[in-house]
Amino acid sequence: MIYGAGALLDAGVLAPMRHQLGRTLLAAVAIALGIALGLSIYLINRAAADEISLAARSLYGLADLAVVATSQDFDETLYPRIARTRGVAIASPKLELEAKLAGRSGAITLLGVDPFRYRELQPAFANAATGSMPFSRTLLDTKTVLLSASAARELELGEGDELRVQVGLKPVGFKVAGVLPAQTLGDRVALIDIATAQWVFDRLGRLSSVDVRLASGVSTSEVRDDLLALAPNRIRVTTPGEATDDALRLSRSYRANLTALALVALFTGGFFVYSTQALAVLRRRREFAILHALGVTRQQQLGFVLAGSGLLGLCGSALGIVLGVLLARFGALGSDIGAGYFAGESVQAQIRVAEVLAFCALGVFVAFAGATRPAIEAARVPTAAALKASDITSGELQSRPWMIALSLALSAGVLFVPPIAGLPLPGYASIALLLIATVAATPWLVKGALRSLPQRPVPPYEVALAELSGTARYAALSVSAIVVSFSLMVAMAIMVTSFRGSLDAWTQRILPADLYVRVGGVGQSAHLDERAAHALGAIPGVARIETSRFARASLDPNRPALVLSARSFDRDELDDALWITRQSVRRAPLGTSPVWLSEAASDLFGIHPGEIVELGIEGETLRAFVQGIWRDYEHQNGAVVISRDDYVRLTGDRALNALWLWLDPNSSLADVRERIRGTLPPDAAVDLRAPGELRQMSLAVFDRTFAITYILELVAVVIGLFGIASGISAQVLARRGELGALRHLGFTRGQIASMLAIEGAVLGTAGVLIGLASGAIVSLILIYVVNRQSFHWSMDLHVPGALLALLSLVLVASSALIAVWSGRRAMTGDVVRAVKEDW
Repeated sequence: MIYGAGALLDAGVLAPMRHQLGRTLLAAVAIALGIALGLSIYLINRAAADEISLAARSLYGLADLAVVATSQDFDETLYPRIARTRGVAIASPKLELEAKLAGRSGAITLLGVDPFRYRELQPAFANAATGSMPFSRTLLDTKTVLLSASAARELELGEGDELRVQVGLKPVGFKVAGVLPAQTLGDRVALIDIATAQWVFDRLGRLSSVDVRLASGVSTSEVRDDLLALAPNRIRVTTPGEATDDALRLSRSYRANLTALALVALFTGGFFVYSTQALAVLRRRREFAILHALGVTRQQQLGFVLAGSGLLGLCGSALGIVLGVLLARFGALGSDIGAGYFAGESVQAQIRVAEVLAFCALGVFVAFAGATRPAIEAARVPTAAALKASDITSGELQSRPWMIALSLALSAGVLFVPPIAGLPLPGYASIALLLIATVAATPWLVKGALRSLPQRPVPPYEVALAELSGTARYAALSVSAIVVSFSLMVAMAIMVTSFRGSLDAWTQRILPADLYVRVGGVGQSAHLDERAAHALGAIPGVARIETSRFARASLDPNRPALVLSARSFDRDELDDALWITRQSVRRAPLGTSPVWLSEAASDLFGIHPGEIVELGIEGETLRAFVQGIWRDYEHQNGAVVISRDDYVRLTGDRALNALWLWLDPNSSLADVRERIRGTLPPDAAVDLRAPGELRQMSLAVFDRTFAITYILELVAVVIGLFGIASGISAQVLARRGELGALRHLGFTRGQIASMLAIEGAVLGTAGVLIGLASGAIVSLILIYVVNRQSFHWSMDLHVPGALLALLSLVLVASSALIAVWSGRRAMTGDVVRAVKEDW
C-alpha cells in the first residue's frame, strides 16, 4: 500500500516535473528572482533602519521625554523652568550642531552637553574613562572632543588626533580626547562641552533640546502638558520612540516603495506560474483521465497539481533566499541601495529565521495562487472529453465580463482612497486589480486580434493563423505572462523617464545664474558673512549677485520642521526662480509677508495659495501669506522660501550659505572661478559650481538612486521571455503529431519554421500591444498617485518611445526565435514517430 501511494505520488507530482524539467526550472527561477530581490532589499533596509533607530535612541539614554525646539533652537533661559517643572527629576541641556568637516567632504554632529547632567541620563558614560581622565573632566577641557566609535571609524581618527571643522570660513581644531565605546553612541557624533559649543559656534544662550528624566510614579502626559505650556509653538515634547520614528520617516516612503517594486518581480513570477501550470494541466488532461480510470479521484488530482506547485514554490523560494542573502551580505545592491538616505552607514544584514520563513511562505503562496485556478479547471473536465486527442489543445476562450468589469471598477475606486499610514497602498492595490482585469481580458483580446489579422495566400501564414485560432486557449495563456511582465516593465520605464526628465527640466528652471557659491548646508556651522559676499560681488566679471540663507522653520510644533531658504530676490524674481505650480492671484495683505511653500509642504500640512499661516523661525513667529506653491525635488519633508529681509528682521541672522552670480557677457567663467578662490581663505571648504555641473550631479544621483529599478525592469523582461519560452514550447511539443502530418503533406522544414515563427511573432505582438496599453495606464497611476502620495512631488509625463520600441521588437523577435527553436525536433526528428504519437 505504501509502495502504491509512493508510485501514485511519483506519477502525479514528480514525474510531470521531471518530464517538463525546462519549464519547471524556469518557473522556479521566476519565483527565485522575485524572492531574491525582495529579501535582499528588505534585509538592507531593515539593517539600515535598525542602525538609524539605535543611533536615535542612543542620544536619549534613560530620558523619558525630550523638549525640542520647533525650528532650530530656543533661549536657554527656558532650561531652569524645565528643570523646576513638577515631576522632572533630571534635566540635561543639549546643543546639537552640524559641523562642516574642514578639508574633507561631509559633516559631523556635535553634541554640546553638560557632562555632569548628561552622564546621569547615559549610564554607559558613568564609568567611561578616556585616557587618564574621567568622562566629565575630559569634556570640561575647551579644546577636546569625544568621538563615537562610528565617527572614529569613518573619519579614521583616534585618541590624540585632531578633528577639524569649519566655522564660517575658518577651520577650528579639537583634540580627540578619546573614542567612546560602541554601545554608548551610534552614528557620526562627537561630544563637546556645551559652553564651548555655544562660544565657538556663536550660539551663546541657545539650546537645541533638553532631555528629561521623570520622577517615579509621575504621569508622563501631565508633565508633557506642563512642559508644552512653558513655550507654546516654540517647543515640542517628544518621547525617544517618537524621535526615532521621525528619524525613520524620511526614508520610509523610499523603503516601502522599493520593497513594493521588488515584489513586482514576484508578482510577475506568480502569473508566470499561472500560465505554466495552466498549459501543463491542459497538456496532461488525457493523463489525468487515465489516472481517473485507475481510481484516482478528482480531489486527489487537484492535490497532485497543488502539491507540485507547492514543491515548485518551495524550491524557488529556497534558491531565492540564498541569492537574496548573498546580495544583501556582499553589498551587490549597495548598503543604501543608491538612495543616500543611509550614507555613511555600513550596514550588516543580520538573518532572522522568522523573516526567512516569511519570504519562503510568500514564495510558496505565490506558486499556489498561480496554480489554483488551472488545477480546479482541470479537475472539472469530464473524463470522456479529456480522452479525446483533439481536446489536448482545444478549449473555449474564457473571458468573464463580470470579473473584468468588477476588477476595473475596484481599480478605479481605490484610487480615491487616501494613503494608509502615509504609504500609497491603495495605489498599489489599484495596479494589482488593473493587471488582474487585463489578464482576465487577454483571451477576449487575443481572439479579437486573431480575427482582425488579414488573410494572405501564403501556406505557412494561413496554417499559422488557423492553428492559433484552433488553439486559442493555449495562445491566451502564453500571452498572459508576457502581458504582466511587459506591462510592469513599460510602467517602470515611463515612470523613471518621467521623473528623470522632470528633474532635468527642474534643475534648468531653478538655476538661472551663471555660477553658484555654496558654503555649508541647513544648520551647518560653515557659512559666509556679508563682507565676504560683497567682496565676491566686486570681483571683475561679476555683473550681479544674489544671496540665500538656509535655516529651519515650523508650521506645526508637533511636526518636523521645514527647510527654509531666505533669498535676497525681489518678489517677482522669486516667481521666476521657482517652478511655480499654483499661486494666488492677489498680493500679500498688510501685516503679512509673502512665502512660497514646496508641494510637499502644501500636501503634508494641507495649505493652499492665498492662505495666511504662522511660521515659527528661530523662536519668533512670522505671519505669512502663501503666495504660491513650487515644485521641489530636494526636500521630502517640505521647504519654504521667504525674503531675506523678512528673515533678517525677524532673527537678526545675517549669515549666508549660497551666492548666485551672474557674469558679464564677455567674462570668462574659468577666470571668475580663479578670482573667487583667490578671494576666499585657501583652506575654506567652498562648493563652487556652474549650473551644468549641478545638473549633471543631480542626474548622477538620480541614476544611482534608481539603478535598482533598472534591475527590476531587466527581471521583468527575463520573466517575460520565460513566459514566451514556456508557452510556445508547450504548444509545439503538444502538436508534434500535427507538425509531423504537415511534413507528410509536403511542408518543408523551412515552411514549418516560417509557420512557427509567424505564430511566435503574432503571440509576442499581441502580448506587447496589450502590455503597452496596460503598462501606460499603470505608469499614470505610479506618476500621479503612488509618487504623489509617497513623496508629494509632481512630475511631467515623458515616454521613452525609442526604448519601448526597441524592447517591443526584442520581445517579438524573441517570440519568433523561441517558437522556431522549440519546433526544431518537428523539423529534424522522426516524422513517422511524431505522427504515431497521436494514434
